[in-house]
Amino acid sequence: MSKFFTLILLFISFISKAEMLEFWSAFGDNVDQELAAEFEVRTGNQLMIRKFSIDEMKAELLLASRSKNYMPDVAWVPSDFLGLHQFIGISPIPKVWIKQEQLEPAARQSAMVGDSYMGLPLFLGNHLMLFYDKSKTPIPVTQWEQLQALSEKEPTKTQIAFSSRDMYFFSAFFSLFHPGIPLDQIPFRDKECIDTLVFFHDQIKLNHLGFECNSNCSRQLFLDGESPYLIDGDWAVSDLHDKFGSDLGIASLPSYRGLPMRSLSAGKVLTIMKTALQNPNKRVMIKQLLSMVQDEEFLTKLINKHQYISASMDVNRITIQPEQEVMNSVYQQYLQSQPMPTSLRVSFIWEALARGVSRYSDGMPKEETVLYINQLIEHFSKKVERS
Repeated sequence: MSKFFTLILLFISFISKAEMLEFWSAFGDNVDQELAAEFEVRTGNQLMIRKFSIDEMKAELLLASRSKNYMPDVAWVPSDFLGLHQFIGISPIPKVWIKQEQLEPAARQSAMVGDSYMGLPLFLGNHLMLFYDKSKTPIPVTQWEQLQALSEKEPTKTQIAFSSRDMYFFSAFFSLFHPGIPLDQIPFRDKECIDTLVFFHDQIKLNHLGFECNSNCSRQLFLDGESPYLIDGDWAVSDLHDKFGSDLGIASLPSYRGLPMRSLSAGKVLTIMKTALQNPNKRVMIKQLLSMVQDEEFLTKLINKHQYISASMDVNRITIQPEQEVMNSVYQQYLQSQPMPTSLRVSFIWEALARGVSRYSDGMPKEETVLYINQLIEHFSKKVERS
């Protein structure tokens, strides 16, 4: 009986010592849950996961930083969030906590602001690709002109599905009219931006997507066989592969008038809040978490399961082999993408584009719409400069 009570006391002692990090995630997969499970096994401590959409995450972080009321300790976000570091309370990460020699060059680019690591990249990618079912479509289309011709033959059918609501998808269309220009350097008031807006709007109408179709909506059209093609991101690969298996085809985004369509790409980075690093106990746990996510064995397991591109050169060297068709395809499409700028201006662009697309769908003339988008970007920029 005394042994029984001893065990109970030990269990109670263990529970009382277990501590927790508040972990906010902007991604829809279950990698955060896997991080939490591994973290608890290794340390006895817990990650309390809260999920947000990317837009919700940005708003919540800005609000939390201002109110100082309810902050995360760690946030897993796209690397373009790093441009907001001074407004959302992100702390530089001590370089000695990062295995810098292990990182892919692009991973360093996605995580650094100036000379500081404002995040620790876990995965690279976040890029869009063209998906199709090889059992039904052995040879995929390569051009938007082909898709438009198919729409003329079958005007009631959705030929290609994509999120009409997410401005990350819209951003890829700018590469068809502003090739080679980084997103934060595009003059959002010229004829090419008008052409981009009209082309994007036309494809939504041709494919009967509506202006509220998000990535879940468009993916379901593809899964249900209602659309033979899907534009989606690397975050969808795992679910799509579960459905289609070896029949899942991955190809480049369609070109238009001979110009390739290039998605943005970014890093998925772990960011640390200043308030968390100032807490001695949480600082220890954060260091443990960052050590864990840089462990090659654990990273390899995640990569193999989710078909992502690791931020680690060594892990990629092991996992990305030609015979691993899906992962190799994802990596090849990543190499064709254009890096996401980490400037503060990018954060304003998303909001301005969303408002502009909404106004245009409601009937605002195209010329006024692009001027409105440009004015919003300039307004937000000046407002931040004054703050």
